[in-house]
Amino acid sequence: MHPCRKLSAVILCVAIASVLFGVAAMAQGPTELNADSQANNAPPPPSAQKTASPSEDDLWHFDISAYVFVPAIHGTVGVPGHDASVHVSGSNVLSNFNGGLAGWFQARKNRFVMPVDFFWARLGTTQAFPVLTDLGQTSVRFLQTQVVLTPKVGYRIVDMEHFKIDALVGFRYWHEGLTITPRPANVPYYGSVNWVDGVAGGKFEIPFSPKVWITAGGDAGGGGAKLDYQAVGTFNVQPKPMFGLFVGWRYLYADYVGNKGFLFNVAQTGPLLGLNMQLGGRPPAPPTASCSVAPTEIWSGDPVTATISTQNFNPKHTITYAWTASGGKISGTGTTGNVDTTGLAPGSYTVKGTATDAKEKKNNIASCEASFTVKQPHPPVADCSAAPNTVKAGEASTLAVNASSPDNFPLTYAWSASAGHVNGTGTNVSLDTTGAPEGAPITATATVTDSRGLSTSCSATVNVLSPPVTVAEVSQIGECNFNDARRPARVDNTCKAILDDVALRIQHEPNGRFVIVGYTDDQETVTVSQLGAQRSVNMKYYLVNGEGGQQIDATRIDVRTSGTVKEKGAKIYFVPSGTTFTQESVAVDETQVKGQGRNAPAPKKKARKATTQAAPAQ
Repeated sequence: MHPCRKLSAVILCVAIASVLFGVAAMAQGPTELNADSQANNAPPPPSAQKTASPSEDDLWHFDISAYVFVPAIHGTVGVPGHDASVHVSGSNVLSNFNGGLAGWFQARKNRFVMPVDFFWARLGTTQAFPVLTDLGQTSVRFLQTQVVLTPKVGYRIVDMEHFKIDALVGFRYWHEGLTITPRPANVPYYGSVNWVDGVAGGKFEIPFSPKVWITAGGDAGGGGAKLDYQAVGTFNVQPKPMFGLFVGWRYLYADYVGNKGFLFNVAQTGPLLGLNMQLGGRPPAPPTASCSVAPTEIWSGDPVTATISTQNFNPKHTITYAWTASGGKISGTGTTGNVDTTGLAPGSYTVKGTATDAKEKKNNIASCEASFTVKQPHPPVADCSAAPNTVKAGEASTLAVNASSPDNFPLTYAWSASAGHVNGTGTNVSLDTTGAPEGAPITATATVTDSRGLSTSCSATVNVLSPPVTVAEVSQIGECNFNDARRPARVDNTCKAILDDVALRIQHEPNGRFVIVGYTDDQETVTVSQLGAQRSVNMKYYLVNGEGGQQIDATRIDVRTSGTVKEKGAKIYFVPSGTTFTQESVAVDETQVKGQGRNAPAPKKKARKATTQAAPAQ
């Protein structure tokens, strides 16, 4: 038995035959294949090979084909009591053809496919021989009427640009009518039968271009017949969007034995030729273009590159390009345009690209736009400081500027001062107060400029102390020590007792002022102006708002700090009216240093008692 009789071999052979565009017919059928009449299921012409866009696939596509199948027929047929062996070449089939009609239809939407094949033919031939030679039979004339209908449904399991596979399932309806006339008796015997076979299979397509592709496929099954299968390969050409033609090869086999002695065991193999019409879907998409720019945000003067890409133009035609822009100067005649943005004001600008196919008479132009933005420039921001901000005449203070560019441009720095002399450059410089007026503040100014010329300024003030004034009437009336290392500005109970005595003194001296001067020593970790000032302010806070209830008038108490005395304490002085407090110290800015109440929890270790008692009132 020929190896292509088995289904897998048949499908493989047909696929190879279709690729080679019609290598010789598949092997002859089995020795006793039922002589099927002219044509069984014709190979479904391939579905439209136009590459469909996703939106186009969502519509219905219809393929309608008419074809001719000219097979060689080999096998055995029989009506009750009379069998005949038929071996007819393709040319003999054509010469004995008595009429027929064959067509194929497929509907497809997205990946779902529904192919239907129909074939009807009448064939009369004397190329048959009796299986049994009883009654002197030497030859047989047989007349066959055949109808085959094969509807299927399927799903496109692979849908790539150059490879597609459909999985299919359906059934095949057969009608076979046979008239056998043995010779020389010339007594006709007639029989007919109908049956249905379930079939399953697949089809694959390989597009070489939108107008040329090949298909190969097959199915197999059974039901009414013991075995029913076919394999088909075609070569397809689509010269027009709606019309095409195809040629190919098909192999068809059925093995049917009826209950009443009807026999049909036939293989048919031969060439195909057909015309195909494609309907549905959408017309060819018009040409389109898409534009982009990079970068999309720039500073004035930065270059911008625009790019255009096109779709649905004829790839064999030369496309020309033109560029325009709503601002700046644009150059370029290809797919890339270059924009010179020198002098552009902040804002949004548009670049337009146009692609033209001069060889096409219509639908030959596509345009697109893309935008870029010239950013609004921002000047630098800066903050100035001085440390220390109070010095004696002739001492130096360190000036610092903390600056940044919101637009990330490099910065340069310049310094000036209302008095004294600035030494150094950059973000940190030194202010020399030699020769500066005593008792007058000095304003130091930093000007910060970015690389585009945008600038900003900030200032810091350095106070130059006035010379001390001697006041003989000033007297010390109390002193507190601060030995709590964890809370070095806390007014402890010992200090509160001293301040209670001071409050009595203040109540008995209505015409004088009282000054509290806070100090620090060299070992303390907080700057003189901070810790000393906090100690004096905390003592004033107790006299004015403390839990002792003294409620001393805050305007009668001045708080100051001094760096000349190095100790962990603060002293209280009485300054009679008309006198000047001469001790070297600096007034505390009470808007910056706030008084503290209970000053956080007491330390774990017991605080050391203050050793100095309040001086007696004078």
